[in-house]
Amino acid sequence: MMLLFKKNSVYILLLTLLASCANSEIEVAPWNNSPVPVVYSIISPDTPAQVYLSRTYNQNIPAVKNPYPEARVFMSGPDSKWVELSRLSADTTVFRDTQKQLIIEKGKTYSLKVELSDRTVHAQTTLPAVNGVITDATCETVKLYDDYHAGVYLNGKMVDANTSDLKVNFTLGNNPDYTYYLSSELIDIYGYLNISGNSFHSIQFFTPKDSTAFNLNLITIDPYYKKYLDAQNINSLSDDYSGNTPILAILSSFGGVLPQFSNIVNGVGLFGNSVIDRKRVSIKPLAQKQ
Repeated sequence: MMLLFKKNSVYILLLTLLASCANSEIEVAPWNNSPVPVVYSIISPDTPAQVYLSRTYNQNIPAVKNPYPEARVFMSGPDSKWVELSRLSADTTVFRDTQKQLIIEKGKTYSLKVELSDRTVHAQTTLPAVNGVITDATCETVKLYDDYHAGVYLNGKMVDANTSDLKVNFTLGNNPDYTYYLSSELIDIYGYLNISGNSFHSIQFFTPKDSTAFNLNLITIDPYYKKYLDAQNINSLSDDYSGNTPILAILSSFGGVLPQFSNIVNGVGLFGNSVIDRKRVSIKPLAQKQ
């Protein structure tokens, strides 16, 4: 079976695509009667903090491109010093620590605060002290495209692919509440692989015919992030959340499914974290195998 991977960046972000908008029973959700702030942010070490802010809508409540023009977004670390994030442009709902004033570190707790005209939205998240680490990885070509026709998506296009034997060894963190995903930036298609134990092996790892190496990522994610993935059976990780896609399920009011996993106070959404360990893996050509 072909393994599905998605190009991954420092921001490991949700893309919630649901097959249908029809529910046989709609539970009472807070935004069915009035709009509720939606906050979405995943923080990672060595990456500027970024926050997406929006508002719920449904058939009776119209969507608004920039529902909170007055919003001010702050984040603080263990020192409790609030850093204000900058709105990227006047009509956007994305805020970022453009000055890189906030240092995101493993094992530390961070607080988020969004000041609106009628309320203050807030949340906390704690990064793992010990994250998963790739200790060794090998990738050897076992079948050439010319002998065994296969294809894989790369940068949104289907390309010819060889079949390789991928072996990965890793150590996981010491907190059982955290979850681990293996991904590759080489193959730009939807998917991720939830892993456990200390090794992974695939004899059908498809690598583009002309590629000689790729980056392999072991991603450690927090419990709330994991619950979101489980709840919606997410089949895609996104590099960027400047659009609406990360919170489609919330905004579309799907029976109140996601908010039971929300850690946002006075709103809904997610303030979570991820830690990524990266390893550059060379693809050993078939000709070198003896």
